[in-house]
Order: sequence, then C-alpha cells, then structure tokens
Amino acid sequence: MSGLHLDALPPELRQKWAAARVWAAHRVPYLARALMTLDPVVVPDTEDTDDGAALRRFPADVGWHIHISPAEIGRQSVPQIGFWLLHQLTHVLRGHAAQFPTAGARPELVEGAETGLFPLTGRTPEQQVWNVATDAEINDDLLMAGLELPADAAMPGALGLPDNGLAERYWSLLRERTEPIEARLSAGDCGTGCDGRPRPWNCDWPGVSRTTAQLTALDTARRIRDHQRTREDVPGGWRRWADEVLEPTVNWRRQLAAQIRRGIADTAGRVDYTYRKPSRRAGSLPDVVLPGLHQALPVVAVVIDTSGSMSDSMLGQSLAEVSGVLRAVGIGRDRITVMSVDARVYRAQSLHRISDLRLGGGGGSDIRVGIAAAAALKPAPDLIVVLTDGHTPWPDAPPPRTRVVVGLLDPAGLPPDWATTVLISDQSRK
Repeated sequence: MSGLHLDALPPELRQKWAAARVWAAHRVPYLARALMTLDPVVVPDTEDTDDGAALRRFPADVGWHIHISPAEIGRQSVPQIGFWLLHQLTHVLRGHAAQFPTAGARPELVEGAETGLFPLTGRTPEQQVWNVATDAEINDDLLMAGLELPADAAMPGALGLPDNGLAERYWSLLRERTEPIEARLSAGDCGTGCDGRPRPWNCDWPGVSRTTAQLTALDTARRIRDHQRTREDVPGGWRRWADEVLEPTVNWRRQLAAQIRRGIADTAGRVDYTYRKPSRRAGSLPDVVLPGLHQALPVVAVVIDTSGSMSDSMLGQSLAEVSGVLRAVGIGRDRITVMSVDARVYRAQSLHRISDLRLGGGGGSDIRVGIAAAAALKPAPDLIVVLTDGHTPWPDAPPPRTRVVVGLLDPAGLPPDWATTVLISDQSRK
C-alpha cells in the first residue's frame, strides 16, 4: 500500500494530530524526541474500516511508520490519541516485533479462534496473545506515568497477571490459562511493530534505518536516566529498559575466551630459527648447515586471588572457564601454572584437573607479589590471567613482554589501566 502524507488530512484533523503529539510529549517528556521520529502515514478509510476499527490504535511498523485512520482521529479525543502514540512508540522502542515468540499459543485462548476467523486482520492466535502480553507490559508503565487508559487497554490486573512484569512472562502465563482472553482486550491490533508480521495497511515508504533506530533508543534511554535523576517519577519498566540499553548484559565467558585467545595468539604465531633440528632444505645444500624453524608454545600463568574477600563459588566458576578455554586452544597441562595468592604466594601447581588444585590463602590481598612471581617463572609466561575481585594493590607497570588479562569478579574493584579487564558478573552466571 502506498499511503498518504499528513497533508492529505483536513486541517482540523491535522491540528488534532499535532495537539496529540504535543500532549504526549508534555506528559512523558523523556519520550518526546522519539515521538518526533515516528513517521505518520495516512491510511484512507474504506467500507471495512469506516468506523476506524482496524486502525483504532494507530498501529506502527518496524520502520517507525505510524498509520493514521482519519475517522479514528475524528472519533478519539486528544488525550486518547496521545496515549496510543506513546503506546505504539513503546512497542517499537522495546523491540517487541523481534521478540515475538515462535512457539504457538493454544488457539482456545482467543475468542473466535474455533471458526478460524480472527478479528480485524486475520491475525493468528499467537499474534493476538502476544499483542495482549506486550500491551500489558506497556500499559502498566503508562498508567504509572499518570496517563488515563482507554477502556480496551489491557492491564495485568484485568488479565489476572502480576504487575510490573515483562511481555515474555505474561506470554507464558497467558498460555497456561484455561479461559479465553476477554474479547475487548484481545481485539485491538497494534500492527507490525508488535509482532513483525505484515499488515495490509503497511506502506512501501523507506523506514528508519537500523542505525537511526539504535541511536534513538540510546538517546531515549539517556533522557530517561536524566529525568530520573531530577524527577524520580519514571516507571520501573522504563528504568529497566534504559538500563538494558545503556548497560547491556555482556557474555563474560565469550569476552574472557576472546581475550585469552588474543593473548596467546602472538606467541603461537611466532617462529624462530634453531640448530637443534635440521632444516628441511638441508639436502639441497649438503655443505651448509641450515637451521630449522621452531614454533614457540605459549606458556600461561593463572594467578588466583585467594584473599578473604573471594568466595569459593566465584573462584571455581571463573577458573573452570579459564581451564576450558586453554584446553580448547591446545595449551597443554605442562604449559599452565596456577598460583594462589593473598598477601603472599603459595606453591605453584600445574593445572591438570580443577579438583586436584589446592588453593591456599584467606588473608589480606596483595596481587603484586603474585604477578611478580608469575613473571619470574622459567620459562617466562606469555600470558598471565589474574582472577580477583580487584580490591588489592597493583604493580605500577605490566611485566615486560607479557600480556595480562584480569578476570574481575567485583564491579567495584579497581584493575590497572595497563591490563585487559573482563568483568565476570554473578548475574550472568545465573
């Protein structure tokens, strides 16, 4: 469908639409700039939509187009239009289309499913249940922001669901129900922006690029955080979303593995000449002694902070990850040395099996002695992996010709700038 631009509306409807955008921006100021990114598309009313039913909610799509029914603008008040603007923007910002579950919902949860004729656009039961689940997540936050909700806006309480939940949780709970969702709550269609599936009213205009969408999300998250510092009236769902955007959960296992591999890659790729073995080209020059090539095997030292602030579970999990990575890249047991350190260094051990390790310590912490002892090993290590909470003194400079990777087990710890640090978080291990 091609769609029409906003100037296709009569002047009084354009003014009403503009007033609704101003109203929404004033009521929820941290979403104001994102609201301006929505691109309005006028969808002419037809016999099937002359009451505004199909586009009652001004549905959006993943390209940040928001589709407008002229009849519906005339029917709804400015605050009602403003509410649905914020509602549809939330679907797009929170990426509900990409989260749409692939597992099927039970058809009996949606009234009319037994006939195969679903309301409005022929949506499947899965789409309808997901629409209700995402609406419950959104509307809970919009109510907390002080907005008055339309009668057909799904709320967790009206669905028998707990407050302040996520759409995925509501989806699971709704699938466990035995009674159908009330028709007035499941009839509205929030469009492609909710589930990613095409709709007949979607336009063929270019949409917002992925980069622009990401930058808009980052800007909105920062505005939410700034607003929270000064007003402290941001609903919990928006605070949680902003935290996820600004501080996304990082898979520390992958990060740690990547840094360890990077640390040994230089050594594994180095070759040097040696006279301990003959060159393969020696036969071509029988009167000349040619050196052979020798590839160095990386040597790794693991320094474990065993001071009183370190828990056994933290140490066990992180050490298991280090061991697994080293085995995966082919570092033999005889090339790995483990040292436990508090304020002094305990006996160095080879990492044969984690269950065989005996870790000493439990006192104060001074990781400097551990790094110094690791650097003094013969042969000198190419990589030193330090597992610590970071609450310890550090050397002023790294050991010469040795890369240091710190697995930090406490975000409040202070690793040195000269080391490569990977935060190992408790949350990501759950």
